[in-house]
Amino acid sequence: MRLNRRSREAGFTLLEVLVALTVLAVALAALVKTGADHARNTAYLQERTLAHWAGQNLLTEFQTGMRAIAEGGRTGDVLMGPYRFAYRVEMSDYTATTPFPLPAVKRVDIRLWLADQGEQAQRASVSGFMLP
Repeated sequence: MRLNRRSREAGFTLLEVLVALTVLAVALAALVKTGADHARNTAYLQERTLAHWAGQNLLTEFQTGMRAIAEGGRTGDVLMGPYRFAYRVEMSDYTATTPFPLPAVKRVDIRLWLADQGEQAQRASVSGFMLP
């Protein structure tokens, strides 16, 4: 009789195993969701970083005279890494309000987004100034 009692106490019941599996399943589901969120955020940050670099390159091209200065807006697209970004450039006259006179400059605002998405999915915005 004593041997039979020990064998019953030595293992887990079916209910205990099911509860342990349920806890494990919930933990693994949370881990998978966290991994997917991390991958999605990493891709988004990569897009934003490359869009910002593309915007800085465009701004530099305007500042060095490699691209023509034009009033108003212009659009186009540029390739940076594995992404093609569409952009809109707005140029306007800018006069700083300072206690001493400064020459008039042009303000350049560049907005970039993934070319296959709409402008509402903007990834970067770059602004700078240049002499006319």
